Amino acid sequence: MKVLAKTSNFRSAPSNDDFELTSRLQDRKTRFMNSINQQTCLPARQVNKSTDSWYIDVILPLPLQGLFTYQIADHQLSDAKPGVRVVVPVGKKRLYTALIHHVHQQKPQDYMVRPVHALLDSEPVINDLQLKLWEWIADYYMCTLGDIYRAAVPAGFKPEKEIYKPRKSFFIRLGRSWREEVKLHSLLDKLAKAPRQHKLLMQYLETSGFSVSSQPVWIEKTTLLKKAAVSDSVFQNLVKKKVFETTQRVVSRLSRHDDEIREPLSLTGDQSKALQSIKQNFMDKDVVLLHGITSSGKTEMYIHLIRDQLEKGKQVLYLLPEIALTTQIITRLRKVFGNKVGIYHSKFSASERVEIWNCLAGKTTGIRDPYQVILGARSSLFLPFSNLGLVIIDEEHENTFKQTGPSPRYHARDTAIVLAQLHKAKVLLGSATPSLESFYNCLTGKYGLVELSKRYLDLQLPEIHVVNIHEAYRKKQMKSHFSVPLLEATENALKQHEQVILFQNRRGFSLFLECGECGWVPRCIHCDVSLTYHKRNKSLVCHYCGYSVSVYGSCKKCGSHNMQMKGFGTEKIEDEIALFFPGARITRMDLDAIRSRKTCERIIAAFERGEIDIMVGTQMISKGLDFDNVNLVGILNADNMLNYPDFRAYERSFQLMLQVSGRAGRKNRRGRVIIQAYDSSQELFNQVINHDFNSFARSQLSERKSFHYPPYTRLIEITLKSKDKNKLDRAAEILASILKKQLDIRIMGPEYPLISKIRNHHLKRIILKTKKEKSVARVKETLQQCIAGLHRHDDFRGVMVSVDVDPA
Repeated sequence: MKVLAKTSNFRSAPSNDDFELTSRLQDRKTRFMNSINQQTCLPARQVNKSTDSWYIDVILPLPLQGLFTYQIADHQLSDAKPGVRVVVPVGKKRLYTALIHHVHQQKPQDYMVRPVHALLDSEPVINDLQLKLWEWIADYYMCTLGDIYRAAVPAGFKPEKEIYKPRKSFFIRLGRSWREEVKLHSLLDKLAKAPRQHKLLMQYLETSGFSVSSQPVWIEKTTLLKKAAVSDSVFQNLVKKKVFETTQRVVSRLSRHDDEIREPLSLTGDQSKALQSIKQNFMDKDVVLLHGITSSGKTEMYIHLIRDQLEKGKQVLYLLPEIALTTQIITRLRKVFGNKVGIYHSKFSASERVEIWNCLAGKTTGIRDPYQVILGARSSLFLPFSNLGLVIIDEEHENTFKQTGPSPRYHARDTAIVLAQLHKAKVLLGSATPSLESFYNCLTGKYGLVELSKRYLDLQLPEIHVVNIHEAYRKKQMKSHFSVPLLEATENALKQHEQVILFQNRRGFSLFLECGECGWVPRCIHCDVSLTYHKRNKSLVCHYCGYSVSVYGSCKKCGSHNMQMKGFGTEKIEDEIALFFPGARITRMDLDAIRSRKTCERIIAAFERGEIDIMVGTQMISKGLDFDNVNLVGILNADNMLNYPDFRAYERSFQLMLQVSGRAGRKNRRGRVIIQAYDSSQELFNQVINHDFNSFARSQLSERKSFHYPPYTRLIEITLKSKDKNKLDRAAEILASILKKQLDIRIMGPEYPLISKIRNHHLKRIILKTKKEKSVARVKETLQQCIAGLHRHDDFRGVMVSVDVDPA
């Protein structure tokens, strides 16, 4: 077995006083794999030395660079194609499901090659365009193909993880002896004394539309029992009497919808002009940004564009930043496109994801028609598209499109653009608050720009007020965490039978506990963070590692019982708003409250039906949800977002405030937004009040240019982790020192991040800034060399290094 060198082999890094960086990463990997071969390789006499022998290079689901070579038998050769799964041995006892990258006859010269254990497919699971996308991701985001394999392919395709099994169900139909009219009437008379059996038979006849002149229809057993509301024992008695025949069939886990399909809604004049402008831009631009204010009808325009693609026989990928958003959007899409639309995201089971994968690839064995439209979160990028015509990226500004960990740390928006290029497809970015990177690309002519500045049916944008809570607290006008204007507006909305959204971008009850005597704060034993108090289960929880303890009744430092809650989260807001409005129906929508796809769907559906009066939530509620009856939005602590130490803090604050404000007044009368802030004089608030994105974007771009931040530069963030803090400090200083000598770019750090310890690992970061016009490929190559050299040193082999290209 061999680790093949990549197209551009790593050159040796320069030497340093602390250690010599002279080895290649390739040498390290080869020695590692040779050590495995020495333990378990085939005897020399068993190796086929014929020049006619065939070999495959495979991708293993392991975070190791390069490809691995195995020998393929002659009888397996016809099925050995790129993208086919094979079972291969690694080490003494382990078997892995690998993917064939390519087939060749280049026999390795310096070691014996092990044979493939088995081929699992006759046709590829991964197509050529998918492999090309994987290779781009590996190169650009500095990760391994094994990392991508683990992230991209459902676990059900990997037998060592979870074997996919088709779902089977029993079907029933009327027995042969009772298909004549006279005999059927006789049977019904006999069953009159067994009312539940009679009920089940009648339900079958009704559901199947039975006629003596045609063959009886097979009906799924579970469906029939549910409709008839009878037990399985009733069914079994009818089977014993040969009233029903049974058979078992493979059924899909994917739901089908038989709702009536309608034509897309007619567009307004402004929407029609914008749609025509998008199509004109697509004539000479591959990517177009639709900058449409909240409630301007972007989704309906997407539907018209999707219909155009389906008429051409093309596939469409519709990307959303949050799983929660799929609930509303899928309903709208299925009203127009029916069962041509599928959903794909991580909340589905492994088996469901396999079936969606196969359905898109057309490998459904007659269970259902292939999907033509996929609505999903970032992982849907990896599905086996074969004829993609359009990629829609809604809410393109959202940072949740960026995978932060584990590897691959890709950005779904940017990766989707590459995916579209491979398919020669077009990309439409949509947002009311575009990312500064996308807006900059429009200003420079790289992307097309289409603006939609009016709400659907000329509805007014919400009226936004900023309340200075510093003054309110000083004058003792605050009631708990609520200003008087917010409480009055909430009361008025509830009297009008309108709904209210309260936004607080912190979950939990209070941010931390603090001793009122000595200032001691309970902290996580594994991470460098304070513990957040959660009232529901009376515990202090770390939001980074999950560590939790019961609430302390006294200070562990001085013994005082004066433990005070500091700060507030969504759980506390939910509790305290109920004290002011005891008759209101209140719910919470955050990560703690929503642990499953069905819970999320249930909350959104209940809010749509008007069964909830006040919804308290984090940024989850700000992203594209459409509620007809929301008239008031309250933002409880805007300063919390603005004061975060990140160069994107103002951009994200502006986006969040404008997006959550856009939930108000979408269908009826003009909505209201009340923003509570300690410093209400900041220019950002005026830009939010005036919905002035252009002014905000240009001022921020000017600052970014002055301080050399994206989109004028590229960032690469290097994070070093170790349980040994001293070892980490030394490794980080050495790596930074070498990089500064070898690269003529701005290098910041090493520094401890805001959270400097997570899961017992200390962290240090180095940030590389390179100008857009400079070759980032050389920077990455040098970085890889230096990291490889660091790991060659015995003292630093335990120091983990991760690289994040274009960190969010």
